[in-house]
Amino acid sequence: MSRLAPPRSRNVSSQLGRGASPKVSTAAALDTYRRAWHCPNAPPFVRLRASRHALLLLQDRQVFEAAYRISVDALDLLPHVHNRSLSRNDQQHVVSLFSGLAASACSLALQVGKPPSEALEVLEKGRALILGLLIDDRSDVSALRAVYPDLCTKYESLREEVNTPIKSNTDQRLRQIALERFSEAIEELEECIEEIRRLPQFSRFQKALATEYMQKCSAEGCIIVVNATGLRSDAIIISPTNCAAIPLPLLGASEAEDWLGQDLTNASSGDRGARNKAYREFLSWLWQNCVKLVFQELRYRIQTSADSFSADSLPRVWWIGTGLASSFPFHAAGETGHASENAYCCAVSSYTPSIKALAYSRERASGEAVSRNRQPALLIVTMGTTPDAHSLDGVKAERCEVEAAVGASARIRHLDLPDVATVMRHLGESDIAHFACHGVSDSTDPSESGPLLQAAGGADRNPGRETLSVRQVSQIRLPHAEIAYLSACSTAENQAARLMDEVVHVVSGFQVAGFRHVVGCLWPSSECGPKFYQRGNLAIHKRRRV
Repeated sequence: MSRLAPPRSRNVSSQLGRGASPKVSTAAALDTYRRAWHCPNAPPFVRLRASRHALLLLQDRQVFEAAYRISVDALDLLPHVHNRSLSRNDQQHVVSLFSGLAASACSLALQVGKPPSEALEVLEKGRALILGLLIDDRSDVSALRAVYPDLCTKYESLREEVNTPIKSNTDQRLRQIALERFSEAIEELEECIEEIRRLPQFSRFQKALATEYMQKCSAEGCIIVVNATGLRSDAIIISPTNCAAIPLPLLGASEAEDWLGQDLTNASSGDRGARNKAYREFLSWLWQNCVKLVFQELRYRIQTSADSFSADSLPRVWWIGTGLASSFPFHAAGETGHASENAYCCAVSSYTPSIKALAYSRERASGEAVSRNRQPALLIVTMGTTPDAHSLDGVKAERCEVEAAVGASARIRHLDLPDVATVMRHLGESDIAHFACHGVSDSTDPSESGPLLQAAGGADRNPGRETLSVRQVSQIRLPHAEIAYLSACSTAENQAARLMDEVVHVVSGFQVAGFRHVVGCLWPSSECGPKFYQRGNLAIHKRRRV
């Protein structure tokens, strides 16, 4: 059979995807999808849709080798439909259509016996794509500028041109000229990147991370990737000397979906007791079937009350949840009735959207030119009242307690009921930003999630509100940014199920903007900000690396 499928095969996958006739056999459907996938003159978008259908059918028939080959090739094709030419909304739409592809490829790699390092590379390649483009465009290019200043200027100029949207109200003729120039700029940027990669020491410029590089990122503590799919669940543990995988057979997809479906973090006061009981059961399940097994593999000793307990004596770990595990609270896993059977008696846990994001923060920290000896600037943003939301009565007390805890160790600026433009202007001057306000997690467009502020120019008696969105925060550069404390609900939550592996939420937006340490909430929480500062975390960037 010729590798070139008939022209109509380009669209047959879309037709079958809407609902195949019962008369069409599974074998015939699989054959059609595979031919559409292998059709080289079909649009990449159509080929990718066909690959997803083929993957599902191949997995159902347990033809894992063929499924793995298709998944890897599909990940290589994905950048052709998800790139800088798309608006952020279009990027999210494209990624949502192929949600879970990287997690499936990782599971398939381990299922067919590939080394954990290969499974990790395919997973990292296909996750957090939107953040990845932002990070690539913000990567520290000081080394390139030092050696090849003209080429660096060319790259930055093209990057800026590509990321500047075309005005919708432009004259039609001028708009057409702008669109043509936009296409040329994209092509020139890609050619410029390839030119940079041909230079010594820049061969991996903006490429997916190799295993050896990811292992270097674990120098301060192990990175633990928990991948849960319908096929299998595993934890991949990255250390400076090894990349290992341990199966998690009892972290089943159906159980994970059941727990996630209960929406345990959204409880009214009337049913809070029942939700707390269910949540404790969930944390016990997560401890027994995942976190405890990981720490046993790492041979981490559980600290007890008999030890001179100190966070500084515990090892550090960075968690990445993917697939169904993307929003699991690994740091809180444990048995309620056992004082030492929990994650926080074994390690100090942090999270990172991706290993690329962690590497970006590390590189930025190592290249920081600002003196650590200067007095940091602390920005406190408070919203005691928010239109169409209940009042936050504790905001004023929280602000006073934070100021008392910080004392004279920082220059403090307080903004009460500010608008977005005012906050963004002052963020650029701040080392630490503390938000005490409501937050929203947008279930359809996570890039519009963020802390709620007061709308600019609203009437005094009836002001509106606006969101300091992930989209806005991730577009600004913050040269002094160190710590962001987001004392708002849902700042680390992504409610868009089909964008879970994109990790687009307020915390990741602040990380991309430049904050090396970001504290956020997966669920509504009480005000504990003052304790954070009282325990010396204001100087954490001087004592510990990211």
